[in-house]
Amino acid sequence: MQRCRDENFKIKRYGQVFSGKLVGDLLVSMLPPNLAVKTIVDPMAGRGDLLQAAHAKYPRADVILGIDIDKDVMEMCNTIVPEARILIEDAFRSEEIDIADGWDLVITNPPYIRYQTLKNNPEIGLPDGKELRESLIKHIQRSKLLDDQERHLYLEISKNYSGLSDMAVPAWILCASIVKQGGYMAMVVPETWLNRDYALPIHYLLLRCFEIIAIAHDVESAWFENAEVRTCLVICKRKENKPIDNNYSDTVLLELSSGIIDQNSLVGNMKYGSSVGYEALNQIISTKATGSSEGFSSRIVSALELFPGLIGRINGQRWIYKEDKLKVEGYTCLPNEIRGIVSKSNEVEYDSLETLGWSVGQGLRTGANDFFYARVLLEDAMSVVQTEPWYDREIVLPSDNVRKAFKKRSDISGLVVNYDDLERCIFYIQNQVRKVDYQRVSHKVIANYTLMDPDLDDYVTQGETYISPSHRRAFKELSAVITNEKKTGDEFERFWYMLPPLKERHVPNLCISRVCGESPETIFVNQIAEKEIIVDANFITLWNQDRQAQLMAFALLNSTWAKLFFEIAGTTMGGGALKVEASHVRKIVFPRLDNEKKKELENIGKTILKKGSINRKIQKQIDEIVTFPFGEENRVSVSNQLEELLIRKMRERTGRKYDE
Repeated sequence: MQRCRDENFKIKRYGQVFSGKLVGDLLVSMLPPNLAVKTIVDPMAGRGDLLQAAHAKYPRADVILGIDIDKDVMEMCNTIVPEARILIEDAFRSEEIDIADGWDLVITNPPYIRYQTLKNNPEIGLPDGKELRESLIKHIQRSKLLDDQERHLYLEISKNYSGLSDMAVPAWILCASIVKQGGYMAMVVPETWLNRDYALPIHYLLLRCFEIIAIAHDVESAWFENAEVRTCLVICKRKENKPIDNNYSDTVLLELSSGIIDQNSLVGNMKYGSSVGYEALNQIISTKATGSSEGFSSRIVSALELFPGLIGRINGQRWIYKEDKLKVEGYTCLPNEIRGIVSKSNEVEYDSLETLGWSVGQGLRTGANDFFYARVLLEDAMSVVQTEPWYDREIVLPSDNVRKAFKKRSDISGLVVNYDDLERCIFYIQNQVRKVDYQRVSHKVIANYTLMDPDLDDYVTQGETYISPSHRRAFKELSAVITNEKKTGDEFERFWYMLPPLKERHVPNLCISRVCGESPETIFVNQIAEKEIIVDANFITLWNQDRQAQLMAFALLNSTWAKLFFEIAGTTMGGGALKVEASHVRKIVFPRLDNEKKKELENIGKTILKKGSINRKIQKQIDEIVTFPFGEENRVSVSNQLEELLIRKMRERTGRKYDE
């Protein structure tokens, strides 16, 4: 039993999710037929599932190389692919990976290790985030394959990708840098790679240097056991580094369900024309076929439309070439399905939330809700709160340490959050320390701190040693809590129990649940001076100080247009829930409205704020305004098609029926 626990811990720390034979076979089957592949490498080979599949398809390859830092799994890889050369080392530091002509095929399932875990991994030999970046930069500097222009691009991206990125981002950059011109990269990735903000550098690199041939989605999370998110398989071909508006390639987007799986293949029951299985899949990709049949669908998306989050935020990224910023300025990225509905109205212009004055982020993540959350019993100069069951007491503390918070959708009914309706609060500790900690505070900041009240001191002290059954660790040891602590040597400037100072994204004007059972709703957060409402990280948050803009966007974001946009852009999870991220919300664009229509939306926003909900009549009024720019002849048709598509999408996701 201990060995099993140790192995599970190690797999989690290494970010290992082994591909398996069926996933490997499907990935290589997506490559074009008749490729002359002589060199194959997997820089994060794990057990060797992908190398095994690649060797089976290209048995005449001269060089097959597998690299992994984990000695135990590489021993398995040696057994599964005896024809391969196996190296137990860090791929980012390997000189064997860098060959002059580049690799014909780079195939891998990169590890997804969170940045918090990367901060401290000496016990298992993993590099931390800083070491990883330094090794990647050195690899690019010594590369024999990249020309000067490419080297500059790769270095800029490597130096500037977000420190919040997981290990997959530098892994993508490494893999892309070793593919030969005309060679292929085949990747197993979670579906979220299309949407995460920290993946924007990868999106840019792909648009500049690759043709994205095909992406296959696992729409029912059926390819991996106990998968929390859906998986994608991605096939890319290396091309010359050119401005992104020169990327005219079209990508085949495939959605594959469990209905086409048989015991030998994930597409064994797939049928296209007279072809079955892998042959059918290859026919669809090679001919760029569109349509749907039992168990699958395919559509074609232009390269620029694959990454609307990048296009929408291109001017804010310092690693983007100036030529790309200028050439895509004003480019509107509509989801392909919506574009098909409004294609007759090409003259319509669009506004993003950014152009409407909005900022988008995520609410407050405590990292340890059982510690930081409580319920308010009495609010006064000294407040009384009821703690969570692990402490289970009423404690008295200054009102400065109590901030009301909107934690879950079920905390309210309707679409408006009012301060007086909330019972939950967080412990917000900024300028007080425990008595035992006072002597540990740095002399630079000690003047900023006073001693806590006794009740709060005892609460924090008990919380420091309490072992949470769900986490099996103390609160202060949780990865998202560790980052609260700031120290120089042995002197502290901040302690683990001090949440980060509140920012605008934590006290927003609007919010959207990140996980939605039904269609996404936008909720109005009725902020009042000195009674600000904190919104939890369970929500995407939006803020704009203009009251008229708040009311207009409240109605606009509850339109059928917006709900459909989120339905298409979001990620379907197990059980049919829809996950919406900040990157999805930033992507949305709306038909541009004149001032008269904006005023009408503002008035509707006032009505919703007063009623607290949207009925069918109000919904119709909103949708009539949003579709007004498409003209009287097209407006009704566009509105009906948007509603029909939304209903169909929700039915497919949830399995439930909805009124037409």
